[in-house]
Amino acid sequence: IIVDEEHDSSFKQEEGVRYHARDMALLRAHRVGAVSVLGSATPSVETEQLARDARLGRLRLPMRARTAAMLPKVEVIDLRRTPAGPTGDKRLSAPLHTAIEETLARQEQVILFLNRRGFAPSVVCESCGVIALCPLCSVPLTYHRAQNLVRCHYCDHQRRFTGRCRACRSDRVVLEGLGTERLEETVRLAFPGARIERLDRDVGTAAKAEVILTKLREHEIDILIGTQMVAKGHDVARVTLVGVINADGALSMPDVRATERAFQLLVQVAGRAGRGEVAGRVLLQTRDPLNPAIVSAAHHDVEGFLERELTARAELAYPPFARLAMVRVDGEDEDLAHQAAKLLADVARGSGPAARGVIEVLGPAPAPLSRLRGRYRFQILLKSRDRRLLRHVAQLVLGNESRLVGDIRATVDIDPVSML
Repeated sequence: IIVDEEHDSSFKQEEGVRYHARDMALLRAHRVGAVSVLGSATPSVETEQLARDARLGRLRLPMRARTAAMLPKVEVIDLRRTPAGPTGDKRLSAPLHTAIEETLARQEQVILFLNRRGFAPSVVCESCGVIALCPLCSVPLTYHRAQNLVRCHYCDHQRRFTGRCRACRSDRVVLEGLGTERLEETVRLAFPGARIERLDRDVGTAAKAEVILTKLREHEIDILIGTQMVAKGHDVARVTLVGVINADGALSMPDVRATERAFQLLVQVAGRAGRGEVAGRVLLQTRDPLNPAIVSAAHHDVEGFLERELTARAELAYPPFARLAMVRVDGEDEDLAHQAAKLLADVARGSGPAARGVIEVLGPAPAPLSRLRGRYRFQILLKSRDRRLLRHVAQLVLGNESRLVGDIRATVDIDPVSML
């Protein structure tokens, strides 16, 4: 059983029956005496620790798919000290603009990576300061120019963009931030002769995405702009330049795995450059050039990053040195949901393992995404080095679900991947 890109968080099913496909592959192989191969250029810290504990064998592939291909040279661009290019937008810095010009002059291809779709991530009124928010979720609405809509990327609520603030009716509304749609517009103005395409979820179906990737492979595209869809294993020899527009985007997420995910994504997207005989080049734009994830990605230092991350996880008793269970409580009434979360937290704290200090109970606290699809969300985190006792307390918590009133729901996620 082969699990390619085993680090990818999409292997975790987080609704309905919760499981991790990578772990199921290992279990399935173990039960029938088969071999399971986990493949990744940026293995997850859990898999790395299994290899260090000799529970998995380690096979190294030191060469790239094409033996002539070398790892690309990575340059870090400090946006705090680097001027904007001719467009005047600092997110298309002068060094990146020049590198694109040089690449196009050599008839080679460019990938520009920005992990945020839409035109502008938020709409702000300069008169009253109100940000246009989703009425069902605690997130700003994203402006999509092609449809002239503002849309929630979590529940898909949308409405027509009128150019006026709904709170004070002012027309002093500004579009804040940069999405792939806006980046595409900027790049088209900067390089009018280039053949440019965009690849993100707004493009449409998987079939339409495959058409774009085929055009890229056949050199019918000069510049491809996209989200993490452009980072996934594409092998195009003529792509010699990758520009990461905002390397800091994933680092600020309130999640214990945020640094790990950011590092993996940067290394994966950088790996799209220089996969043929021509050397590749990667430009990482950041306002935090000394961040360990960015430094490690710039040096292709997977082992160094894993060593540092494992040390930090061990100090704080986070996976892979402890097991987690996330109790999520949600309801349409915020107070009822909060009261229910406190009740279940008290149940967990009253258990024998918690009383003995074998289980740590954190919370309840509002989830980072505190409202989703019209329901308020709270969470309780259970931590323990003993998986059996963790499951026991989790089952004890779920056994009290019948005490919850109204439409309150409670779920338990063992080994959660997302903390949002």
